Amino acid sequence: MPNCLVVLAPGAEEIEYITVCDVLVRAGVQVITASAVGAPVVTGSRGIPLAAHSLLDLHLATAFDCVYLPGGVKSAEHHRDDARTQELAAAQLASGRLLAVICAAPIALVPRKLCAGRTLTSHPGSRAVVEPHSAAWLDRPVVEDSNLITSQAAGTTLALALTLARRLAGPEVAMRVARDMLVPDAVAAHAAS
Repeated sequence: MPNCLVVLAPGAEEIEYITVCDVLVRAGVQVITASAVGAPVVTGSRGIPLAAHSLLDLHLATAFDCVYLPGGVKSAEHHRDDARTQELAAAQLASGRLLAVICAAPIALVPRKLCAGRTLTSHPGSRAVVEPHSAAWLDRPVVEDSNLITSQAAGTTLALALTLARRLAGPEVAMRVARDMLVPDAVAAHAAS
């Protein structure tokens, strides 16, 4: 069974956190959510409490098929400034396993030059930070560059989630999930392509 570690930090965008977890579970992916702070519950970007299964320190030595960093400005800054998350992201990309980041979270790729030579996207408000450190910034809902998958914002989260479902569980499973959820065709296309 494929697995995904979702790193939860204070200020995470609620839709970006919950939607990816939900879709991946529907696709049969084992999702482990891990808080990057000393408590399993953090406050999201809209003030909604978000809970994690566990704490990040307990999973640093485990290899995951995918690591996902939700956005939200405060969450993205935490990912950027946390040495554990930085090491996790670098190791994930170096191993060839998937790293997914959304919204403002691509700023976490900058300190260790993890987006150098990569094509990516982000929230347009973060473009000026990440674009100079990448090969190209594209104005698309989801951008796949080998094992780095980036997405733009809360409104593109379902497309990202279906892309991850396709990459982790296969296109047939991702399409089934999209059909079961009655996802509009334009978004469901990410499950197939």
